[in-house]
Amino acid sequence: MSIENVIEWYEKNVNYKLTKTFVNFMIKTGIINSEINLNLLNLFLLEFYGNDFVKENGKFKLKENRKSVIDNFNDEKIVIEKKKENKIVHEQKIKIPKETNQKEEPKKSLRNKFKIESIGGKKLKLVKL
Repeated sequence: MSIENVIEWYEKNVNYKLTKTFVNFMIKTGIINSEINLNLLNLFLLEFYGNDFVKENGKFKLKENRKSVIDNFNDEKIVIEKKKENKIVHEQKIKIPKETNQKEEPKKSLRNKFKIESIGGKKLKLVKL
């Protein structure tokens, strides 16, 4: 069964809407195969009592703890995130001229040298050279 057919079946027969990204996630993680077995998928998602699935108002009932997981894989969120990633940020560096009357300070080395010494047991100490 294809992903579109599964989503369509869930819209008609279940009290909750499945998203394409959620079904793709289940396929990628190996919970279901790319050729979706609807019975296996229903065992993961639908609430059942004994050997039968629970129906509420004529539709199958989704397990409560599955709803929050499905909501995390909303198709609309992914589209918004992709649009944010494509934004281009322009940064402009401004060079500030130095005043000629002031003395220039000698440049200090930004790299300082350190060594590690053992101070007994499993303790170490960082010592500046």
